[in-house]
Amino acid sequence: MKTTFDLPDPLLRKAKAVAADQGRPLRDLVAEALAEKLAALAVAKGARRSRDSEWKAFEAKLHKQPDGSYINPEIPEDDNFAEILETIRAERLAWRPRNPFEGIDFGDEDASGAAPPAPGKG
Repeated sequence: MKTTFDLPDPLLRKAKAVAADQGRPLRDLVAEALAEKLAALAVAKGARRSRDSEWKAFEAKLHKQPDGSYINPEIPEDDNFAEILETIRAERLAWRPRNPFEGIDFGDEDASGAAPPAPGKG
């Protein structure tokens, strides 16, 4: 089917160059790119639907308590559960990202450890 649409000039130039490098018509390249994009959108939409259905299934298992909280009766009661969660939380709070540049000499310090003066200040 024939159709007409406007494309930004830089995009069209790139597409023409790629099609020429591959030795095929521009229409084939455009059709393939459009098909790949639509397939990727369908996969993403399916994943989103899957997550939604998983959440709804989990939510259906919850039971509201008189105090307004919810419980999942399928999860076994464990006296240590709160303690384990608190340990994990404390470990996460104590974690600090390491400096990937720590210990690397970039040659911008003199023997005293002081940085060189800024340009025009020395």
